[in-house]
Amino acid sequence: MRKPSLAIIVCLALVLCFGPAAGQKIKTVDGVTVVSNGKTPIPVKGQPTKIKLAEDLAIGGGGNPDESLSQVSTFVVDGEGGIFALDFKEQKIKVFDKTGKFLRQIGRPGQGPGELGMASGIQLMADGTLVVEDATNRRLAQFKPSGEFIKNISTSGMLGMVNILIDGRGNVLGREMGLAEGNAKMFFEVKKFDANLKPLFTLDKIEFPIPIPGSGTKINILEMISAYQFDPAGNIYYGRNVDYEIKVFSPEGKHIRSIQKEYDRVKVTQADIDEMLEKMPNATPGVNIKEMFSFPEYFPPYQSFFLDDQDRMYVRTFTKGKAKGEYEIDVFDPDGRFIAQFVTKSDLRLWKAGKAYGIEETDEGYQVIKRYAVSTD
Repeated sequence: MRKPSLAIIVCLALVLCFGPAAGQKIKTVDGVTVVSNGKTPIPVKGQPTKIKLAEDLAIGGGGNPDESLSQVSTFVVDGEGGIFALDFKEQKIKVFDKTGKFLRQIGRPGQGPGELGMASGIQLMADGTLVVEDATNRRLAQFKPSGEFIKNISTSGMLGMVNILIDGRGNVLGREMGLAEGNAKMFFEVKKFDANLKPLFTLDKIEFPIPIPGSGTKINILEMISAYQFDPAGNIYYGRNVDYEIKVFSPEGKHIRSIQKEYDRVKVTQADIDEMLEKMPNATPGVNIKEMFSFPEYFPPYQSFFLDDQDRMYVRTFTKGKAKGEYEIDVFDPDGRFIAQFVTKSDLRLWKAGKAYGIEETDEGYQVIKRYAVSTD
């Protein structure tokens, strides 16, 4: 079979505890603590039962091309509240201070030092270094927060690595791509690496057929997505969204906890499919990646999750709210107990120092990053 091009591979990568309480059961199975939650939040002493978001900042909208955001793939927030937003369409990082004032741009399209080919992710290391994941140039680019280029770390020894996270010790979690069965299939291996990108262990392997244009082969993008997150102690939260289960692994890769929840399945409508196809990037000329995907009858149990700075977990589900674009967020305490639920239009990515941050789209089609003040009861 013909070997897929790097461009196709990159496009695919991008589009990519003490006694039981009512509704909650906690038990130990083969040394793993299993927390099973029902469909209804259960109040836990010292944890919020109601969460409200009040917008206090929006950046990226308007007509100024320097300050506007065309297609935000991700962003990070530093200790002073400064926001570094990666614009995938422009291949630039736009930097704003905590008041929303535009400060500078970092990077530009290209292949040379300090240039970006297809940057899709950014991470902020403990020392302030900005690490940019550059898929087509097959490297991790490092910049100072001021924008000064530091160096590139090559990933050319891999077919591809995407969706990286970096813990406080410089260890890396990411999806490494590979080929299987005589190039008839691809796979993602979710791996932990040390700071020099030496593999330490593998959490999961997800195989799927290669949808070469014209072959008629399609993949179900919703059934191959997984999510992961480091906590401050270096533990790894990992979820393959086939089931509503998020597993917690120690820094050494030992499975120590499973967080489970009952849920109602949400049917996939044609309107949902049209919306998902509209949002898919198509950055490679001559390759219509929208023809490479199929869709299931029902959505998976959740879209994504993240941890806040108090180790609470926020899970964005596919259950819709009353207004267009709203989805339910399930909230779990540090022990994995389902404690609250709220609805928001924002694709929340970060919860830090009493502020929540997410990505939204304006009525005019601009993408904006919004910051919210959080109140709890």
